[in-house]
Amino acid sequence: MPSRPLPLRLALSFLLALVTTLALAPAARAAPQDLDRIIVVVNDGVILQSELDQSMDDARLQISKRGLTSPPDAALRAQVLERLILTRVQTQRAAQAGIRIDDRELNEVLTSIAKQNGLSLAAFADVVRSEGLDYLNLREQIRDEVTLQRLRNREVDSRVVVTEQDVDAFLASEGANSDKEYRLSHILIAVPDGASQQVRDQARAKIADLLKRIRAGEDFAQLAIANSNGQQALQGGDLDWRKGGDLPSAFASAAGKLKVGETSEVFETGSGYHLIKLADMRGGDERKTVTETHARHILIQTNAIRDDEQARAQARELYNRLQAGEDFAKLAKEHSDDPGSKNSGGDLGFQPPGVFVPEFQSRLDQLKPNEISPPFRTQFGWHIAQLLERRDRDVTEEQKRARARTAIGTRKAAEEYDIWLRRLRNEAYVEYRVPADAEAAAQLQ
Repeated sequence: MPSRPLPLRLALSFLLALVTTLALAPAARAAPQDLDRIIVVVNDGVILQSELDQSMDDARLQISKRGLTSPPDAALRAQVLERLILTRVQTQRAAQAGIRIDDRELNEVLTSIAKQNGLSLAAFADVVRSEGLDYLNLREQIRDEVTLQRLRNREVDSRVVVTEQDVDAFLASEGANSDKEYRLSHILIAVPDGASQQVRDQARAKIADLLKRIRAGEDFAQLAIANSNGQQALQGGDLDWRKGGDLPSAFASAAGKLKVGETSEVFETGSGYHLIKLADMRGGDERKTVTETHARHILIQTNAIRDDEQARAQARELYNRLQAGEDFAKLAKEHSDDPGSKNSGGDLGFQPPGVFVPEFQSRLDQLKPNEISPPFRTQFGWHIAQLLERRDRDVTEEQKRARARTAIGTRKAAEEYDIWLRRLRNEAYVEYRVPADAEAAAQLQ
């Protein structure tokens, strides 16, 4: 879950997005109706007609909320069904790996979303229902999402390694562009692993035709909904705001050549053929500085023979001796209970904001250079602090490297996830019980 509160509309958009990308767990369904039937067998599991119908309704709702028009039912059915299959093979894999999200943990996730929006869980459920969603079904979708994220962390993200050489190469190739943010829309025409040249040529021809239609004035988002194999197809291909450094390298390269509103030429990656449209762009490279504080302190803690009042009294005595002119470093070496700084006379070195606990930092912020504070208490005990100096330091390069490291990790993980998911899908036994679904799936792929 995000660490910062989400606006309620954003949280609901997140939940709406889950509707068309996650399979609905059978346990959350109402009892099957007489006309319910199996439409796809996925390994040792099934997808029911009722599941597809519910997901189709949810997809139409989401598309409508984006101000878009749903594609013909056959195209939408193929898109939704493929996403149900992808989710099912992943949840099956998670079950094999022993990954399970119980009701207690699921309630904690939902409560966190509600709390971030200033709501109780019951009130949040009411808001979700007011958006036209089935709350019980949505609970199971979120359970799936948390399960799949945990599976991805274990089988993909945890194996990604970023080296210093990766960071150097990233900064050399992308520079300031990595700090720009792009709002992209995306169309993918996937090419299966080991596909024949004929299949590749057909995929290339299909996306070339889509580009021609876009250049002729057709809506990118509508074409994405009906044709794209991308994970965000049913959101009109909208990838939302992403920093250049967080995009796959081929996307970042293509986006850097576009003006707002333009669509790229067709480009190829291991997953297939792509088009991206630059909807908007913002930000760029800025210098970053932080104010660092150089201080030293004496810490007096309670122990088996010294209670809190006695610790306070000793700190007061040492403060009086400092005021009388005794040497700070000497008293720190003799009396401080901080093992990390006492041998250096209490010296804490230069530290940026956020290193010290708030109470300690607040006291330092009130001091002038060389001024000594009266004794004050934090969770660690009683302190006497002296501010030695402050300095402003340019941390632009450090932050660039840190962001680059994160971006590379995100990029590598996304690429590995695509490969892993395609392999999982290709290895799965999928039997379509409705011939039209098999034909639509073949066209979508």
